[in-house]
Amino acid sequence: MKLALLSRGVAIDSSFATWFADQAGAVRRRNFYNSPVWAGDAVVPQEIRLAAGDRQPPVTVAVNVYGDDTWTLQADEHGSRVVNSRLGLSCTVEVIDDLECLRSSVPLGNAANLYGGSALSFFSPRACYFFADQTQCRFCSLAGTAADTPFANRLAPARVRDAVSAVLETEPGRINQVMIVGGNERNLDTGFLRHVDLVNAAAEAIGAAGRTGEVSVHLVTMPPRTLGLISRLDGIADVHAGFNLEAWDPAAFERIAPGKAADYGHAAILAALEHLVEVVGAYRAHSILIAGLEPPATTLEGAAALAGMGVSPIINAFHSDVHSAIGLSVRPSYQQLAEVASGLSELHAAYPIEPYWKGCGRNALDFEAAQGMFTGPPPALDGAS
Repeated sequence: MKLALLSRGVAIDSSFATWFADQAGAVRRRNFYNSPVWAGDAVVPQEIRLAAGDRQPPVTVAVNVYGDDTWTLQADEHGSRVVNSRLGLSCTVEVIDDLECLRSSVPLGNAANLYGGSALSFFSPRACYFFADQTQCRFCSLAGTAADTPFANRLAPARVRDAVSAVLETEPGRINQVMIVGGNERNLDTGFLRHVDLVNAAAEAIGAAGRTGEVSVHLVTMPPRTLGLISRLDGIADVHAGFNLEAWDPAAFERIAPGKAADYGHAAILAALEHLVEVVGAYRAHSILIAGLEPPATTLEGAAALAGMGVSPIINAFHSDVHSAIGLSVRPSYQQLAEVASGLSELHAAYPIEPYWKGCGRNALDFEAAQGMFTGPPPALDGAS
């Protein structure tokens, strides 16, 4: 069902919009990170959780609104659900409560975001030199979303430390990871070191709260030009880090990520990932491949190669965004995502891959693959019948 919703998107019925408006504590769409198109006036959640049964954890999935009503969010006095009337399917859903300290404190709310219900996420800087050069990744919407939001443009380590401390003190147990990500600075060494400073600040706050081993710190950034700087991550407790390839095929990489291709290169990112494995440990190094921007077999070839290197692949389903260069022209089919998910499940059975997202990846397939949710033939959920 998650794959179907990531492919088709979901429509918002007026009953759900009315019901959600009364859920005062729920996380609202804040246009943070890439946000799919939403042309309506109603406020919508940024993700929902699907009830997966007593023996499996709930499944977090993005609320992507594409104008397709195959799957529709509805609500009544008994709660909310997602419905496919053509297939006669219905699944109970829950919306996620925001962190109270993010709702009640403007400074905290402008520094951090609750992602997927369990990741405290920081985005810094909210700019990328690839946009200045018009060589940005073709799927990225940072320039448009950054202009539409009140978030801080650049975060200092003290601000990250204070935010993590506040959340762990006031709402212990709500988060299991801290995520650091952002745009790229022209001086990649400087940008990398600034991100490492934020990682250290988060790890210090986690340690001071006595939560080391329970809350991990996750960094995704561009690799530095000076690979020796990666050693600055050595010794940081419970750290995961990633350098994203986006596409496995070098030609697709050049087309999808022209700035990365021209300024760093596919082979050089792979070399940086090898160095990252040496520093942070096997399978605590990560790299995103985007399902839907190249053939499923190519995505799986890349995921297998990364796993063989000791890199845990992150497989994100491509989601169209009105702010991106690709725009709304591409969307993976259910069949394509099911092929990738089935192959990814086999990889998780063969390698000790660690999902980057601990159950909160609303557009990612890794956690569900690790839980064995994609084993066996995929059901016919493409909505065509």
